[in-house]
Amino acid sequence: MSGRARHPVPAWQSPEPRLVLHVIPTRRARGGQREARALADRLDLPGVRAHRVLSLFAGFDEVRVDVALDVPGGRAPAVGFDPRAVLALRRSLRRLDPAVVVAHGSEPLKYLIPAMGRRPRPLAYYAIGTYSGSERATQLRLWRSLMSRADVVAAEGREVADECEGRFGVPSTRIVLTPNGRDPSVFHPRHPRSGTPTIAFVGALTEGKRPRAFVDAAAGLRDGHRAFRAVLVGDGPGAEELAEPARAAGVELLGHRDDIPDLLREADVFLFPSAPAGEGMPGVLIEAGLSGLPTVATAVPGVASVLVDGE
Repeated sequence: MSGRARHPVPAWQSPEPRLVLHVIPTRRARGGQREARALADRLDLPGVRAHRVLSLFAGFDEVRVDVALDVPGGRAPAVGFDPRAVLALRRSLRRLDPAVVVAHGSEPLKYLIPAMGRRPRPLAYYAIGTYSGSERATQLRLWRSLMSRADVVAAEGREVADECEGRFGVPSTRIVLTPNGRDPSVFHPRHPRSGTPTIAFVGALTEGKRPRAFVDAAAGLRDGHRAFRAVLVGDGPGAEELAEPARAAGVELLGHRDDIPDLLREADVFLFPSAPAGEGMPGVLIEAGLSGLPTVATAVPGVASVLVDGE
């Protein structure tokens, strides 16, 4: 009998059912977080592979996760860099020993790279949108370095894939185009109805999503003495400063809602006024399309893949 010590085989080398760990920043019901949950549920195959979702920061409880690290600071997770998240994530990786780790967005990526250290473990970076950070040379070099550590980059949209290769130097052989999607059994058209038309906005109340542009558009239509209902669905840091302009324009601020499919079926027109930075293939446009809604959208990354102009 040999006296050599036997070392446990890492999960990523084991033939046993493998764990794929999807990492999201918070449990807030943003598009990327909801998509990670949907992917994990759809791809889970008992006895073969297990897909689980881990959230880094505390602060919200809108998306179901399997592991919540609840690092304080979830109200503004993208601000700065929190070493506590690295330590908590490193402990979880050691305990869970996943076969593959998926960083859903840039926020999980910047914590996963230092948390994984030099231990070999396959890492996929799910690039949800185009780069929206600082244009400082040091910041761009940092993201170039982070992306270089990913074994594969799943780009959600052609514009995202082109940016990963052209701007951040990811070889085309490591980029996979992964179009966004939604479940047509959840998002589907309503039965025809008559009455006052409803114009809808669904999204985070942030500068990039430009909810103020929706309010301004509604105000312009009111000046034309048109009869309609305008609803703005979502929450975020811009809610307070939006309250008075929305009231003046007759826009209903509905806040966070869990019944988005029903709200879209009640609408007649969808407005998507987002700025280009950060977009990839907007899931809310797919939701609106599956709901049968005519849509007015800005020409941002991914829109041309979802909408046909004039149809």
